[in-house]
Amino acid sequence: MCISLNSKNFLKNIKIRKQTVQTQANAFILSTNCSSARFNFTKTNIERVFPNFFKIYCFKPISLNDSRIDKSLSLLNKKLASNLISFVTLWTYEFPKYSTNGELEWSFIFEDDVNFVEPSKVSLSNYINALQELMHHPEIQLKHGIFYLGMCAPKFTNDNGTIIARFSNNSLLSRQGHGLCAHAMGLTIKRARSFWTEISLYCPIPNGPTDIFLHHYFRKSGNRYYILGSNLQWPPHTGHFGIAYQDRKRFQSEVF
Repeated sequence: MCISLNSKNFLKNIKIRKQTVQTQANAFILSTNCSSARFNFTKTNIERVFPNFFKIYCFKPISLNDSRIDKSLSLLNKKLASNLISFVTLWTYEFPKYSTNGELEWSFIFEDDVNFVEPSKVSLSNYINALQELMHHPEIQLKHGIFYLGMCAPKFTNDNGTIIARFSNNSLLSRQGHGLCAHAMGLTIKRARSFWTEISLYCPIPNGPTDIFLHHYFRKSGNRYYILGSNLQWPPHTGHFGIAYQDRKRFQSEVF
């Protein structure tokens, strides 16, 4: 992004960025049981690779008896509806409720089966600096308002907009793409407030998990977002790209 040093917009953007530099962030783990092995597994992993960075909360999925869920649906479709409503609730209401630093503050969602590629594999002791590079990147913070820490089966764009993490010996890259899974992502408060409104304009189906709605939104809108660690496929041959992955050796996939 090229911005004239003399432009008023540049000075405005610098002022915005100074007001929204974050040294910590809120993280919400979506889990049916806040004292379960799944929740504690993910919480421990987050604290290991982002030491003292996140304030972690547990968020229980919306009840299957919630009035917004059609009682005539099958059990599976009720769970899919609960999954979607839970994500929308987090984005639209929970992120802003816990925010203290304005519209450009970042918050994060993790599902409760998340593990991380060890930072030492990319010459880092932890991922905090790499995460903050994306959080404070002007294009990502001011234009996109969202990025992924992990994605399944992504298709990457062919542009040259690759971000190389400092101090990683060029071994940790972030590129734009789109794909499946919603197990680890961050959004600004501003983007979170409006995200479901944008997604809903591209709804292809009456019901489905959150990542399917996201997939169709990305595909039809043409929007692409950065994936932190896009050059990492871990575990090998699983289709998980990024620093975060769903640990299928430890837990089976589960629809809330």
